[in-house]
Amino acid sequence: MRRAKGKTAAILLALALALGGASCRGRATFPKAPVVVVSVDTLRADHLPAYGYHDVATPAIDALRRDAILFENAYSHVPLTLPSHATMLTGQLPPQAGVRDNTGYVLSADHPTLAEVLGGSGYACGAAVSAVVLARTSRIDRGFEFYDDNVEAAAPGMPLGAIQRSGFESERIAEEWVGAHADRPFFFFLHIYEPHTPYAPPEPFATTYKDRPYDGEIAAADAIVGKFLAFLKTKGLYDGAAVILLSDHGEGLGDHGEQEHGLLLYRETLHVPLLVKLPGRRRAGESVARPVGLVDVFPTVLDLVGLGAAPGIAGAPLLGPAPSARGEARAIYSETLFPRYHFGWSDLAALTNDRYSYIHGPRAELFDIVADPGEKRDLSPGLPPAFRSLRAALLAMPRPRQAPGASDPEQIRKLASLGYIGQASPSETSEDLPDPRDHVAELEQMREALALYSQRRYAEAAAAFRALLAKNPAMADAWGSLAEAEHKLGRHEASLAALERQDRLTPGSPHILLSFANQYLELQDLDRARLYAERALAANAPPEANEVLARIALARRDWPEAERQANLALQGHQGRKLPYVVLAQVRRARGDLPGALEMLDEVEAKLRRSGQGEMSNLHYFRADILARMDRTAEAEAEFRKELSIFPDNTAAWTGLALLHASLGQPEATRRDLEDLLRAVPTPRGYAAAAEALRILGDVEGARRLEERARAGGGSAGAGHRAAAGPQRG
Repeated sequence: MRRAKGKTAAILLALALALGGASCRGRATFPKAPVVVVSVDTLRADHLPAYGYHDVATPAIDALRRDAILFENAYSHVPLTLPSHATMLTGQLPPQAGVRDNTGYVLSADHPTLAEVLGGSGYACGAAVSAVVLARTSRIDRGFEFYDDNVEAAAPGMPLGAIQRSGFESERIAEEWVGAHADRPFFFFLHIYEPHTPYAPPEPFATTYKDRPYDGEIAAADAIVGKFLAFLKTKGLYDGAAVILLSDHGEGLGDHGEQEHGLLLYRETLHVPLLVKLPGRRRAGESVARPVGLVDVFPTVLDLVGLGAAPGIAGAPLLGPAPSARGEARAIYSETLFPRYHFGWSDLAALTNDRYSYIHGPRAELFDIVADPGEKRDLSPGLPPAFRSLRAALLAMPRPRQAPGASDPEQIRKLASLGYIGQASPSETSEDLPDPRDHVAELEQMREALALYSQRRYAEAAAAFRALLAKNPAMADAWGSLAEAEHKLGRHEASLAALERQDRLTPGSPHILLSFANQYLELQDLDRARLYAERALAANAPPEANEVLARIALARRDWPEAERQANLALQGHQGRKLPYVVLAQVRRARGDLPGALEMLDEVEAKLRRSGQGEMSNLHYFRADILARMDRTAEAEAEFRKELSIFPDNTAAWTGLALLHASLGQPEATRRDLEDLLRAVPTPRGYAAAAEALRILGDVEGARRLEERARAGGGSAGAGHRAAAGPQRG
């Protein structure tokens, strides 16, 4: 019924549009106008010149602001990427959309997405996203006929938030798709991950903003936005399009003690930029002061193209009359369950109107955001009327709390069929949880431990994680990070034990299940590796789970199954690289060395085009094939290139050592193994060096290093002496 109504409205308003737009309930509508939504991840409003900031140059966004309506007080409903975009694309608040965190949730089919509604009205719908947290496995892609989410980890063990690609690559994809669909009504959603951590802006922004890398990333994001808008202008699409620029949430930057986002609900992580450029640049340069939310984007787009608001949504058209109840100012709802499910602390909720921000938790707070925009003076002790009214309004809201993994009954059924019975997180049932605002210092300790890990100081990182967990054993993320550190140290038993603790706290997480699968694969426990990979597949983790299953098939020398799983991983994800690496290994195993090398060359070319940087093991695999082809100089160069990028790749070190041994260069072999133990002075490094010596026939030297590995490694000097035993080439 609604689709027919939209079609009729389009016919009736066509003549009025030709005359410059028609009034529909007092607002201009633009049937079949192109719609572009650009989401700049992690961009706080008060770091843009358009919102009064002066320490970064954003010429593209400034120019868009001159053509657009600026919403001065726009708020995110949750300071996390996936749930924020789910709200934006459905017009439902997080408790109703059912997506409450970046992992463990899928978007329910009960709520139509913006792409589904526009697609049903004749729009072509495309998207390009720059972070793995927006992968289609969350079903955020529903309704998009094209959804490019080809983002993958450069190396195993990367945190989810760091798995991203350059916004310039996503913008290139956007240009390609829009150019091919410009002859029909289209909706395109472009998501760029700058300025999310890690702050590493490209040049010239890295130099210009060397002391303010977050601002440098904003400048880079502006350049990407500018490139896309320039493309739209070149194609003659910009003037007639509705262009919405926004962010999903802000960034703490140390305000209230939080460096990043997700934990707290203060203005620095909730106040986001929101610009709406209308076709024909209607209302250009205007500002709107009333509070609005990202939930309003869904009905706004439908309203603009003459489809009208969908029933049962929480949002309201941004360009209509201010929604109110009994004349009261509208209050925008926000929440975070992140502290509950990641750290075992209480969740928080908030309501923000035109004057006050109320934060609900174990200790309620109230701030006058007009007089005190930095939210430094808590007014709650005086119990002012605003405190009582906002508290009552929030407590009256329906806020069901779906636990991770519980939002998809089909996922639960599949996991149960595979013998996986996840235990409920203690934090799911307990209401007497610590206030996250009292534990920000512990979050900073977590960041310090992660910094040790990123510096490859794995033993120190593991000790730091254990110290943190001794005080707070419910910190699921810390258990996962400890597992990674122990894995890097080669302490598999300790690593798996830490993963088990994390799994008990957040059962059913595909990320954890994949970690189990990868570790068991490394241990050559192929049956368990396959079981966990299949569980991950059941928990909505393709294509990663298919990639692991392909590698398991490789280990079993089951080439047809390896090919099948690699091709499954590529279904709908042709831009991924790891499946092609697996297919190259199958070619190598079948004796097609030139074909394998050609495929790896293609992977390297894909990496260069995508701007994703380097990929672990790619140069190692190329080196291995080149060595088998007797192209030894090239093989050595590839081994060294791998090690210059991933110096803790033990397989590359031992491969280089064995190459030198095969060339009759014992001194070079000795140096390679010494360098291995300098780079990886852990049980994992000693075990790898021992295996190389055993292959070379140095049984006694291998035995000494194996003892070192069992003892937990040792100093670099001791390792060198052990590796410098008898050499047999």
